[in-house]
Amino acid sequence: MKNLRKIALPVAVLLMGAGSAYATTAFKSVKTDFQGYRFDPSAPVGQRCVLTEKMCTDIQGEVCTYSDASGTHNLSKNIDGTSCGDQLFEIE
Repeated sequence: MKNLRKIALPVAVLLMGAGSAYATTAFKSVKTDFQGYRFDPSAPVGQRCVLTEKMCTDIQGEVCTYSDASGTHNLSKNIDGTSCGDQLFEIE
């Protein structure tokens, strides 16, 4: 019985650790896509975060960009309808 406890406890701890590691990895791999917004400093105050048709993600990677007649823009999330927030990344 003593030998069983010496073996069972470490095995149980090892399995719980492996399960936790898998659960954490699976949770982090959930992708969330967002509509990209570009910042336009020449627009009126409150309308400077301009919607684009490009979809991006918040998972770290290459910066999500959008090109139009005025140039290439880094895209962000829209915070409250009036300002751009967190930077977005290309969907892989």
